[in-house]
Amino acid sequence: MTNHVLLDNVTHKGLRIVPGYGRELGFEVGLTRVFPIEFTQLQMEYPIVFMRNKETGHFEPVVLFGLVENENLYLTDAGWEARYIPLTIRRQPFLIGFQESLEGGMPQNTPVVHVDMDHPKVSTTEGEPVFLEHGGESPLLEQMTSVLMTIHQGKEANETFSRVLVGLDLIESSTLEFAMDNGETFTLSGLHIINEERLRGLNGSALETLHQHGHLRDLYMMLASMPNFRKLVDRKNSTVNSSAA
Repeated sequence: MTNHVLLDNVTHKGLRIVPGYGRELGFEVGLTRVFPIEFTQLQMEYPIVFMRNKETGHFEPVVLFGLVENENLYLTDAGWEARYIPLTIRRQPFLIGFQESLEGGMPQNTPVVHVDMDHPKVSTTEGEPVFLEHGGESPLLEQMTSVLMTIHQGKEANETFSRVLVGLDLIESSTLEFAMDNGETFTLSGLHIINEERLRGLNGSALETLHQHGHLRDLYMMLASMPNFRKLVDRKNSTVNSSAA
């Protein structure tokens, strides 16, 4: 369950956020949406693929954390085991909402910070304060506001990315199957990946289109992330072997 409310320094003056990314803090998730601005860091740790957004029809980049639903193989007893944590994970329990206001007599939707009061990281007794003693924003809230604005801008970037790649016919559906050391198999369906052969065959005009939108690098970062599926399998094998022992 979620309980999203508009954040303010009066109602939430004693609000604190528990640090970390443990299982008990709500991070046992199998994937999360990501943005091109993160690809350079993400490709070092996670496989980056596409999933189709059923509401918008756009293809959205996501990173996978596990081989089954709600499995996060990057979580350990010590926390999240990776050099980079995606923005959509780091922003929790905060999120962007919109508040209508009038500017020059015209209604405008202004992005504002909301908080999920039912999130396990929310506390009034432990963790980092959201507001300073006299109501100012704490360093934590300043950082989270910056993360949220990057995510807000990233949503538009993702839609542009999807439109360009669909126009160039570079996205293809994929079903992946993995075999574990113990003989068990896992199948990942509903994923979409870059068609590398079509990418190599693009003409100069198509490559210029990608370059103008800044997405040529993004495509190669996605392709470079594919070996990270092997990391998922290795992590899964390690988990299974530890349980068996």
